[in-house]
Amino acid sequence: MKRQKGFSLIEMVVAMLILAIITSAAVSALIQAQRTTDAIAQMANIQENLRAGMHFMVADLMQAGEGLPPEGISIPNTAAGASAITRPGIGGVFPNNPIVLAPVVPGYGWGALATTVNAQTGAILTGGATDTITMFYADNTLVSSAGCAGGATPCPLNSFPVAQAAPAAPVCAGAIAATGLTVTLAPACFTMPGTPTPIQVGDLILFSNINGSAIEYVTAVAGAVITFGAGDPAGFNQTGLPNGTVASINASVVPTVITRVYMVTYYINTATNPAEPQLVRQVNYPGYPAAAPAEPPEPVGDAIEDLNFTYDIINSTAPAGTYPLGAGDAPTPAGGDTMFQIRAVNVFLAGRSEYPVVSGTGSQSYFRNNLTTQVSIRSLAFVNQFNTSTIVQ
Repeated sequence: MKRQKGFSLIEMVVAMLILAIITSAAVSALIQAQRTTDAIAQMANIQENLRAGMHFMVADLMQAGEGLPPEGISIPNTAAGASAITRPGIGGVFPNNPIVLAPVVPGYGWGALATTVNAQTGAILTGGATDTITMFYADNTLVSSAGCAGGATPCPLNSFPVAQAAPAAPVCAGAIAATGLTVTLAPACFTMPGTPTPIQVGDLILFSNINGSAIEYVTAVAGAVITFGAGDPAGFNQTGLPNGTVASINASVVPTVITRVYMVTYYINTATNPAEPQLVRQVNYPGYPAAAPAEPPEPVGDAIEDLNFTYDIINSTAPAGTYPLGAGDAPTPAGGDTMFQIRAVNVFLAGRSEYPVVSGTGSQSYFRNNLTTQVSIRSLAFVNQFNTSTIVQ
C-alpha cells in the first residue's frame, strides 16, 4: 500500500502549541503597547491641564495692581469700619472686614475640600481645604468709539475726568450722580459703548479723585448712561454707607476719573462634579442678572486636585515664629503684615489623569503630577528703602 504524505498528529499538536505561544506573545505585546499608549496620552493630558491653568494664573498675576491706586481699592464700610463684600466664585464675605482691597487678596484655606477618586471602587475621597486667590488690575484698553475730542486717536476711558470744566481741552460735560447711582459720559470725551470690549452689565468701575477711590458694579447700560443699582451680587453699590462709596469721595463735584477694573479669582470647583474637580477662573461675579448672567465661571483646567499659594512678604513686622517657613513662604500675611506687602506669589497646582490607567498586574490607578512657579508682582515690585525724613542734607 502506498504511504500517504502529511503531518502526524504529534506534529500538528506541536505546531498548534507554537502558534498559540506566538499569538499569546503578540497579543500580550499589543495589549502592553495599548496600555503604554494610554499611559502616555494620560500623562500628556495631565501636563496639558496643568500648563493651561498655570498659564492663565501667571498672566493675571503679572498684571495685578496695574493702573490701580497705590493705597488699594476702597470698598463700602460702616462708621465702625465693617464691610460685607461678597467673595467672588466661592461666596461668603471677605474675612476680617477689610475696608480696602489690595491688588492681591490671599485666600488661604478658603476653597473647597480637595477631592479625588478611588481608581478601584470609584468612591469619592476628600482631603484638606484648597486655597483661592483674588487679584485686581485696570483695563486700559477700553477706548472711545469715535476718537478723542473728535480726533482720530482713540481716547481711553480714564483719560479725562467725567466732568471737566473749561478751559480744559477737551471739555467733558458728563455727570456723576451724587449717590453714585449713575454716570453719564460726554460724547466729546468718550462715545459709548466703547471698543474693543464695550462696557456691559457685570463690569466693575473704579472711581478715583483727590479724595480717594470707590468701586461699583454695573447693573445697566443705556447709551451714555451707566447705572449702578442696588442689590448687585458683590455688594459694591451700597450707596447709603458712610465710607468707601462714590458719595463719600464727593465724586459728583470733585473731578473724578473712572476706570474699568477686572477682579479675577481662581478656585477649585468640586460642586459640579466631585469626581472631576476643575480649576476655575472667575472674572468679577457670576449669576447676575438671572435671565442672562454676566461673566459665567470659566473652567481652565480639568482633574485639578489641589491649589495652594504662598507669598513673599517684604519688611515683615511679624514676631519671630509667626511664619514657620519664613516670610518668603507664608500662606497669608500675619502678625501685623498686610496684603500690600506681598511682592511675589508662589503657585502650586496638582492634578491627575482624567481616566485611570491599567497597570501590568491589571489594577487601575491614576497618574498624578504638579507644577510650581513663582510670579513677581511687577506693579508692587518697588520698595522704598529710604525714609526721606531721616536723610541728613
